[in-house]
Amino acid sequence: VYLNSDSELRYPVSFSATSREVELRGEAFFEVITDPQRPFVVNAEQVRVRVLGTSFNVSTYDKDYIETVLVKGRVGLQMAGDTQEWEVKPNELARYDRKNKTIEVREVDILPYVTWKEGHFLFKNQSLEKIMDVMARWYDVTVFFQDESLKDLRFDCNMRRYTDIRDLFFFLEKTSNARFALNGRTVVISKK
Repeated sequence: VYLNSDSELRYPVSFSATSREVELRGEAFFEVITDPQRPFVVNAEQVRVRVLGTSFNVSTYDKDYIETVLVKGRVGLQMAGDTQEWEVKPNELARYDRKNKTIEVREVDILPYVTWKEGHFLFKNQSLEKIMDVMARWYDVTVFFQDESLKDLRFDCNMRRYTDIRDLFFFLEKTSNARFALNGRTVVISKK
């Protein structure tokens, strides 16, 4: 298991004879060994991910969604209190909508969802608001937008996770009309 920043994994001292269950808050990438007699289960808030031996990512960071991306193998998703299971195949994203209590499964480019474990941030057509949510968790900063319209700016970017946050701000300022000011642990984003 690889845990991302601001994440928590709870697990028993030893697994039972019939299952291997863990609880996740935040984001984690799992590589699970196949054991048909003891399926691996990730309880991620309102979603239960049943695994039969695979590599996958689960994220509960977003206040609106819980996301599971499958790299290889096979997983099944269930909503809390529901017996229906959605099967997810490699290169697919299963997104649980917390408000509507629905699950959508679709094919995606998995790299933006899993490169964090390799020490990179990879954003493809991502909003500045979502990018700054990730930066706030990783760099432990608070972000303020002086102009709400800046939240919707879209970017493609790839950077090392251990780089100074000001390097990202430099890139974003050069490619947009946003200005970034870092004061201690506070980032203020305004229009140029």
